[in-house]
Amino acid sequence: MNINEKMPALVLHAIGDIRYEQVPVPSPRENEALVKIAGAGVCGSDIPRIYEHGAYHYPLIPGHELAGVVEETHGPSLVAPGQRVTIKPLIPCRHCAYCQIGAFGQCATYDYLGSRRDGGFAGYVAVPTENLVAVPDALPLTEAALSEPAAVALHAVRQGGIEPGDVVAILGTGAIGMLLAQWAWYWGASRVLLIDIDQQKLEFAKRFGFGETFNSRSGDPINWVLGNSHGSRGADLVIEAAGVPVTLGQAIQMARSLGRVVLMGNPAGDVRLPQAVVSQILRKQLTIRGTWNSNFTELPVDEWQLVLTAAAAGRIKLNPLISHLVPLAQGVAALEMIRDRSEFYNRVVLIN
Repeated sequence: MNINEKMPALVLHAIGDIRYEQVPVPSPRENEALVKIAGAGVCGSDIPRIYEHGAYHYPLIPGHELAGVVEETHGPSLVAPGQRVTIKPLIPCRHCAYCQIGAFGQCATYDYLGSRRDGGFAGYVAVPTENLVAVPDALPLTEAALSEPAAVALHAVRQGGIEPGDVVAILGTGAIGMLLAQWAWYWGASRVLLIDIDQQKLEFAKRFGFGETFNSRSGDPINWVLGNSHGSRGADLVIEAAGVPVTLGQAIQMARSLGRVVLMGNPAGDVRLPQAVVSQILRKQLTIRGTWNSNFTELPVDEWQLVLTAAAAGRIKLNPLISHLVPLAQGVAALEMIRDRSEFYNRVVLIN
């Protein structure tokens, strides 16, 4: 590709200053590939990065939920030009103690598309060839762009040690919550209980059969979960995906004795737990685990490969989660819509 060629991109110049403009196409280094982006999902973390907290450096092209077509490769590669791929955004150092055991999410010096280096709200992105995953022909690239959140949700469910027959309660029914619900069904849950305060999201989840729903504005979600779990015993697995301080306490109180709680939502502020809630952790002997990112080593489970296999076979459904397909040229307006919540949305995918 001509090194002087330009591409469209959404470029963050400062907090709140994101512009649609023409920038140079990135030049891949050795062992990297240039990928033409077909679809880029807007993650919930992108909005505070753009409008509140800022980035590690400027200018920066955000975007880490990506799929596209390989344009060119540099160095030995298992992918070839023309191949349809999705892209793992975490770039581990592969040398630290955690990388040596395959715990890439805990890498001490990782890089990351869309936050530490330029991402995919653009025409092209340059990435290590090791981060490319071939997409099955049966899966559209706009859906493959949601591989990353689907893998993150899968990882969270696996962190909870899910077992067939479990009652699973999920606090938060955004796109991640609905992916969590689908993976819970995939793993053989007997019931999936979805809690939120947004009635539109709950109705959306109910319409697609993702689980039973409850609006916390209408009553006590703890009593609702207890009343629908093994004769008031409590949920076997509770996943907190809302990132709200109050829901953390609720998750602990919803879990049965010897149950499991997974903390997934990034907290929107400091979390303070009442003494009585902390006592429940002790008396119930709860297992509480955090979750972040996903596993993409071949063993024990390559969660990205499982996502693509399950999605291509229709065992999990990604297309219903896409509420907006927006041309990249209209991306700034789409980001503002998400920020302002001016209309209902689920997952917004920017397309070229």
